[in-house]
Amino acid sequence: MKDLRLKLLIAFLAALVLSILPMPQFLSAFRPPWVLLLVLYIEYFLPAKFHITTLVLVGLMLDVLLSTVIGEHSFALLLVTWIASTRSRRFQFFSIMQQIVLVGLFCFIYQATITLIDGLLNFDYNLFTPIASASLSMFIWPWIRLLGDGSLLTRLHYRSSL
Repeated sequence: MKDLRLKLLIAFLAALVLSILPMPQFLSAFRPPWVLLLVLYIEYFLPAKFHITTLVLVGLMLDVLLSTVIGEHSFALLLVTWIASTRSRRFQFFSIMQQIVLVGLFCFIYQATITLIDGLLNFDYNLFTPIASASLSMFIWPWIRLLGDGSLLTRLHYRSSL
C-alpha cells in the first residue's frame, strides 16, 4: 500500500518537473500536459487511488511553478477529469487507438481551457498550443500507459500452499 503511494508521489513529482523543464521558445507549444496525462492514467487504471483533493493540490502546485493565476490549472484539471469520468468504466476496454484519440481530445480541452483563461485575462497566449500539445500527447500516451502498467499497477501474486 505504501509502496504504491510512494510511486504515485514520485510520479507526480516527475510530472511537475517535466512541466517546468526549460525548452526553446519555438518548441514550448508542443509541451504535453504531463500532469493531466498522469491524472488520466490514475483515474482510468487506478480508480481507488484517485482523489479530488490531490488533483486540486497538484493543480495549485502547477500554478505556482508556472507562475499562472492561482486556480487556473486546478480548474482545467477538474473540468477535464469531470468530462473524462463519464468514460471511466469503459476506457480499459477501448482499443489503444480509441484511447489515443480520447486522450488527445481531453488534452485539447485542457489546453484550450488554459488558453481561454489566458486570453480572457489579456495574457500572452498562442492559439496553436492546444492543437500542438494534444497531438504530441496522443503520440506519448501509449508509452505512458506502458510505463504505468509496468511500474504503478500492482499485480496479484498467489502462493501455492505446499
